[in-house]
Amino acid sequence: MSITITLGKSGRLVVPKQLRDRLGLHEGSRLRLEVLGGKLEATPEADDLRIELKNGLPVIQGAPPLNQESILDAIKADRK
Repeated sequence: MSITITLGKSGRLVVPKQLRDRLGLHEGSRLRLEVLGGKLEATPEADDLRIELKNGLPVIQGAPPLNQESILDAIKADRK
């Protein structure tokens, strides 16, 4: 997939929604930028997983959808 964009004010780059959805990116997602062979390469980095209380219930934030094993690992890590 190839999309042409225009840099915004202060050199800001906006990733089109179609690409964000395809890559699972959201507000706060981190991208590692590298110059390789005269090209700019952006690679998504793993989100920091955290557990927050919302309405008194623990909610996993900052991660793509998780399977049951990943959820249990996140809960165990939060308890440590």
